[in-house]
Amino acid sequence: MSMHGTVYNRAQSESCPVGRDRYGRIGQSSTDARCAVSRALEERRTSLMELRERRAHHGAAAEIAYWTIRDAIRLGVIRPGERLVEVELAAALDMSRTPVREALRRLEAERLVENVPRRGLVVPTITIDDLIEIYEIRGVLEGLAARRAAQRMGPAEIDALRETVERMERALAANDLAALGEASTQFHRLVRSGSRHARLPELISLLFDSHRSVGLHEFSPAERAVAAVQEHRAIYEAIARRDEEAAERLAREHSQNALRAQIIAHHLSEGS
Repeated sequence: MSMHGTVYNRAQSESCPVGRDRYGRIGQSSTDARCAVSRALEERRTSLMELRERRAHHGAAAEIAYWTIRDAIRLGVIRPGERLVEVELAAALDMSRTPVREALRRLEAERLVENVPRRGLVVPTITIDDLIEIYEIRGVLEGLAARRAAQRMGPAEIDALRETVERMERALAANDLAALGEASTQFHRLVRSGSRHARLPELISLLFDSHRSVGLHEFSPAERAVAAVQEHRAIYEAIARRDEEAAERLAREHSQNALRAQIIAHHLSEGS
């Protein structure tokens, strides 16, 4: 498949020469930087094609393009600050520019990408104001989900919620942050599903997809991980005893505590 613009094909990326100095030692050649860009773009193209295959069932090309690019932003294939060039994305996704253009317009309307003067469309980088806005909205939505889950979840769903909290506790004891994060994600997914609000999961997903780094520091520093697991158990117990007011309050407090951890991590990353 041919590529356009600054996207290089596989043959180019694999044929980059190794630079040597006058003594024959390996060093930096004049083409090293270009080759590094070529390899990075080839890796992105491969990742985009893999994501496209996962979204093939979405039907129309514009829908496939939208979900593929959105997944790429969420998973860090396209990183904050990077440009989204229509012709390059069309080539990478092996489709015409029209559906890609439609997808980019939709993503811009949802604030998943932004139009920057003299740069065009880019993936936005996160600010403290973004964090505060996202977590304030998240607190309201997660609180509503927990309240409705306390009212509407069935016994089997509550059992699944308990099992997920227990998975979190085991992961914490084993210091397995990856497993802890997976169990936390599953916990919130179960609560949102148990709320019986069809739109809530998509609204919250949209919030978090807008900034990939949101959630990366959910369990740091270490003491935050301990507190977060305790908060999940408290939310579960409120739902299990059908205490809707406590469930909502605890879910909101959990979001506020997560925001504080994010702000601390953001300041630390800026200072590093």
